[in-house]
Parts: sequence; C-alpha cells; structure tokens
Amino acid sequence: MNSDQTASLNRKRSTELNSPEMSKQFIDQKRLKENESTAEGPKLTAKQKKKATRARKLGLPYAIKEEDVIVYPKIFFKQFNDFATMKDVRNMMLTALEPKGKQARLAEIPDFPGVTPVRKAIIIDVPILDPTSLQVPINTRYISKATTPDIYQQLKANRLLAQYFQQRPDDDENNIFGIVCAAGFDQYKRVHDRFWDLLEVPLSKGELKKKREEEDKEPDPSKAIHPEALIMTKELLVAEDFPIHSSMDADSVLEDGWVDTLQGKGSETKRLVALDCEMCKTVNGYAVTRVALIDREKKVLINELVKPTEEITDYVTHISGVDEASLKNVKTTLADMQKKLLTFIDSDTILVGHGLVNDLKCLKMRHPFIIDTSVIYHHKNGPPYKPSLRDLTTRYLKRTIQVRDEDKRPGDVKGHDPCEDAIASLELLERKLRYGLSYGFTGLSQVETILDYLHRANQHGAVIEHNADLSVMMKSKLSENNKDYYCSVDSDEAVAEKTIMLHKDREVIIARFDLPQETEEEKQCFFLKLFEQIYHNMEDNTAYCITTGNRKDKKREGLRDKRVTYKKRLKRDGLQDIPMGDRWTLEDEEELMNISEATRRGLVFASVKTPVV
Repeated sequence: MNSDQTASLNRKRSTELNSPEMSKQFIDQKRLKENESTAEGPKLTAKQKKKATRARKLGLPYAIKEEDVIVYPKIFFKQFNDFATMKDVRNMMLTALEPKGKQARLAEIPDFPGVTPVRKAIIIDVPILDPTSLQVPINTRYISKATTPDIYQQLKANRLLAQYFQQRPDDDENNIFGIVCAAGFDQYKRVHDRFWDLLEVPLSKGELKKKREEEDKEPDPSKAIHPEALIMTKELLVAEDFPIHSSMDADSVLEDGWVDTLQGKGSETKRLVALDCEMCKTVNGYAVTRVALIDREKKVLINELVKPTEEITDYVTHISGVDEASLKNVKTTLADMQKKLLTFIDSDTILVGHGLVNDLKCLKMRHPFIIDTSVIYHHKNGPPYKPSLRDLTTRYLKRTIQVRDEDKRPGDVKGHDPCEDAIASLELLERKLRYGLSYGFTGLSQVETILDYLHRANQHGAVIEHNADLSVMMKSKLSENNKDYYCSVDSDEAVAEKTIMLHKDREVIIARFDLPQETEEEKQCFFLKLFEQIYHNMEDNTAYCITTGNRKDKKREGLRDKRVTYKKRLKRDGLQDIPMGDRWTLEDEEELMNISEATRRGLVFASVKTPVV
C-alpha cells in the first residue's frame, strides 16, 4: 500500500471514529474486515475466512490474533409478542452461560464451533428509565427503530445505553434496543417485586417430587430454627388484616370492648400457647361461643363456652358444635373470657393458631407475637390461597381432624373440637421448627432461591442488595446454605464494591441498587458512575443486563389502601355507615387496574463485554 492509500485509509477511519452514530464495537468490526483484505493483515486460511464471514453475518465481534480468528459472544433480542417476565430475564442470562441447551425466549445467543463462551453473568435491577415516564405506548413489547422510532432515538441518546448496551448498528432492520418487561400482580393489585422475582426459581416436577419425599424423612438438625424466626412482622400482620397491638403502633386507638395483652416479665425465651375459637353468627356479625387455649406440652389451659350478648341468628352447629341448649346455662361473657386469656397471654408469649386473625377479631384482642400456620405453610396451589388446617394435618401429621358429624362415632362432640385444632396447630409448628424455614412450601408455589439453583448446577452465585424489600424468610433462605453469597449492604456504593469483589469468583451476580436521589437525572448520573466502575472491572466475555423501571407508585398504593380500608369498614360497620366519598366504586376499581397495568412495566437491556480489538 503506497503512502497516499495509507493516508486515505487513515482519514476514513478518523471520520468513522468521530461519528456519534457508530459505536466503538462496530468500528472495530469494520477495521477487522478491512485488515482481512489488505496485505498488512495476517494470511488467513480458507477455514478461518469462513469463520470470520460467518461471524460477520451473525453480527458477532471477532479479532484476528496470532494467525487465528477469535469470535466473541453476543446477545441479540428477539421480536417478542408478550411482556417479558423476570423468569425470562433470568433464563436469558443463565442460557448465555450454557448456549448449547434450550434457547432463551427473550434473546438469541449465536453459538457455533470457535465462539468464545460467555463465562459469567451480572443482572442489575435499578429504578430508572420507567416506561410510563418515557411515554412508551402501553401495548409496546419491545423498543426498535421500526416500531417506536421516537422512544428508540430517546434511548439511543442515553449515555449509559448508547455506550454499554448497543446490540446492532442503527441500519440493521433486526435491531431491538430493549425489551419491555412486566411484573405480575395479585388479586389485591399488589405488584410483585422485580428483584424478588429474579431470586425465586420454580422447581421442576422432578425436584418437587424429590422435595416431598424429603419432607417425610428425618429432619436435618442443622436446619432447625427457633419459634422467634416465624413470628409475623408488623408489615405481614397489616397485610393479613390483624389488629395491631399498641407496642407496634403507639398511635393506634383501642376501641370500646377491645383489650391489648399486657407486658410480661421480659423473659429471654417466649413460651408457646395455641388458641382456637368457635363462632356463631349474630345480628352484628360473628361472635365467640367457645375458646380453647393449649400450652406447648398440650395441657389444656382453657376450654370453655362463651355466651354472646348479641342476638344469635345462626349457631353454625355443624362447625362450632354449639347449639341453643349448650349455651342455656352459660354465664361467661366475652369480657370474662378476655380477663381469663390475659392471665395466660402477655409479651412473653407467642400465640399460635390457624387463621388467628378471625379468632382475635372475635375476641376483640390484640397481641404482637403471632405465628399462624396458614402463613408458615402454603396451600397446594400456592399464594394467595390459604391452606385449611384439616388439609395440613392430613398431609403433614398423617391424621384426620374436623370429621363431619355424620362420620363421627356415637358420643363424639358435634362440630369442630377447638382443643384438637389448637393441638394440630402446635404440632404443625413443632414440625416446621425441626425441618426448617423452607418446610411446608409445597405445590405450585414451591421455589428455590437462585443461589440454591446455581449450587445444584455446580455454579456459584451472589445476591447483593441495598434496601430491598425482602422478607425475613427470604433472607434466611438466601443465607441458609450460602452464608457468604448473600450481602445486604447499606449503600449503593457498597453494592458496586461488592459486585466488583465477588465477580472475581462467582459465575452469576444479581444486584439491586436503591438510588434514593430525588430526580431521574440524579439517579441516572449516579448509577452511570457506579456502573462504569463495575464495567471496567468486569471480566471479558461477561454477559450483563439491567432491568429498569419505578418499583413503587404513590397513586396505586393510595388506591389500594382505600380499597383495603373500605372492605374492613364494610365488614365492621356496613355500607350505610360509610360516607359516599370513602366507598369503593367501579370507577376506583377500573382506575386501580389501569394504574397497576401501567406501573408494573419496566425495560430490559443486555449485552456482553468483549475485549477491545
């Protein structure tokens, strides 16, 4: 090549380097192609040229090193006709590590002999780039130049995305810049947490069967837990509609006829007592007709009838076992029963039962330390369904309770026996304490953590989070067999530091940034600085992905609170006593549905770090 040709080629390259529309990766790719056709480059064999040609056609970056063609991996989003889930995101990144298996729904990860494998993966959840704020049309499933040109250009101008997440050149008709994801929401319109969804991996049918078989074996002593680990948090008590004790909420008002359990002696170890009540229907709703209280040694502390002061409309005898004759000479009132219960239950006591929210409401009693077997065990079809005490007893204790009256023997007590039910709750708790936190989470709801999933695949992962809304049980499960692999830190800077440190010897990192900054611009600038640190310390051939979008919405939560408050008041007071402005309307329901649908969406961006060519 003469000097004029060289100068012309250099000017051409300089122009390309300064072009804002061409990323460095595609410039490098173009340089390599030119080198192949010049006398300056190494001589390639026909096989090597074929390899380079195939890489170019697939859009894969490659380099010519030591008389060989090195092809690097890449992730390309597919056209997607549905919202992506966090399961899709997780599977995409795990598939990148094992591309020869089943392909991911979200993306294509080209693989042919000679492609350098993806060695590690990093998934980051971050509250920026919300689809609603970006005015992404509600039915959009992916962002591309062809389908959403304005949003596409807006995202292409974003420094973080343009520099680190470009998949294909602008003129490639197959270029999809990002995928729209959507979290699920339950019957109460509570939107699932994206980060939590990343951490839970559904078990296969084979693993479910294996787990059920293990439930009937002798427990592993190392998994045993203390009762305190199962006490319901205030947040969970509120979610389950329990009356909240004044020790948990100093501003709570104790209504007429209600009692708070008293302060105990401050014992280090709390005692367990199980409570079960039977009720009848009155003109003012349900009322207690029988109360049983059993201690941990199964000693009966209370087993008495209670006579409601309200007019009874239905004794519900087939369930309660109580009829008009059995209450005829009963003098014990609800106030009497409250006084008696307070002699056994105080702040040194953990109250155990099944569906205790109903018992405590009918007893008009508030207690802060609750273990509910309908919470610590799952229904066979998973939440939000609640398991019955009868089904749990049959499955785990191998006996039948709450036998129908027609199936009982002569002389047996009619209806349910509250002492029998209270003992069943205690025994279910004792079994859970022996087998560990994960015991009893069966059926379609059965999951394992991403850390356990990776461990079974002989891989190592790490979960790093700042201010994530994880339950005590989830944190315990993450730490159960992987104590060094779960890190809850106190700042976003610490998340970045831990990610960089643990990336050295972990195949998969899942990180969560909180970003408490006020504005979207502040959040993005701060995250960009932290991400650049992670990227520059990231090993070559690491697949990385971010999931974005706001995690919470004040208007959605305000509507949910109104809905919950209305339903409570409807049960307690009746429709006629609720002002029109406080009633839940069809318009409210439609607005909550629309806001939940919009605010559950996020965006997914992914790429692979390849060596600078």
